Amino acid sequence: MLDRAKLKGLQLLPKNTVSRAVGAASEISLPKGLQGFVNSTFANLAGIDLSESERPPSDYRSVNAFFTRKLKDGARDIDAERVGDLVSPADGRVSHFGRITRDTLVQAKGRDYRLVDLVDSGADADRFREGHYITVYLSPRDYHRVHSPAGGAIERISYIPGHLFPVNPFAVENVDELFAVNERLITYVSNRDLGEVAVIMVGATCVGRMSLTFNDLVTNSKFRRREEIALDEAVDVSAGEEIGAFNLGSTVILLIENADFAFDESLVPGEPIRMGTRLGRAGSGK
Repeated sequence: MLDRAKLKGLQLLPKNTVSRAVGAASEISLPKGLQGFVNSTFANLAGIDLSESERPPSDYRSVNAFFTRKLKDGARDIDAERVGDLVSPADGRVSHFGRITRDTLVQAKGRDYRLVDLVDSGADADRFREGHYITVYLSPRDYHRVHSPAGGAIERISYIPGHLFPVNPFAVENVDELFAVNERLITYVSNRDLGEVAVIMVGATCVGRMSLTFNDLVTNSKFRRREEIALDEAVDVSAGEEIGAFNLGSTVILLIENADFAFDESLVPGEPIRMGTRLGRAGSGK
């Protein structure tokens, strides 16, 4: 009964409006001493490892500036030895991964969603239908910049408007097709051995914005329609190179076109993972 009431409350909450308001509030700049206290308090409550931060909390002009902080140089190793190596695009926890079967992906135990609904494109669904996927959930304590999972070229991006349900365990286990109904920002990376890799940033409640490093598209900053954007010039990226950021947190889903891709045997659902850790490899995966 309590879970049903919580779910009904989520459905009735004006999530997009609340998220825009929270995003605006997170940008408010306070006097430096007070801002440093607020940022440090947030870090302590969330359990953030400040030793990895590029600068101390007092140096950031707002909560969101602190939340989207960069890491110190060398804080992450990028475990990509070959062209066909795939690495984690973010810090977080691996929720589900595997081969895409019967055009479906696993959201939670007993709850699936359709590939075509996730990418909102029949042509793109066909491209990934024989491939693989992995989902990484970012909690408030995690580093919230998103990096390319492989080297290659970015030639196009997709913006798909939608709801902003939370992506916490309760919502993932109870909201039908959550990842396919929430707002998505997709970056397509073409890799010689992996084929195309879709980096899908999923919006969530109180995510003020999702932004890209190489393009000025910013989500949830205004009412937007669905957009397919072909870049005027391809953007070459290396594995582990920054491509975007969550302005308050969410989930990243990777789709891998190559049917012969194999995940590393060390991957365990529910376990934490760090950006740059190898997820698998085209071919043997060994």
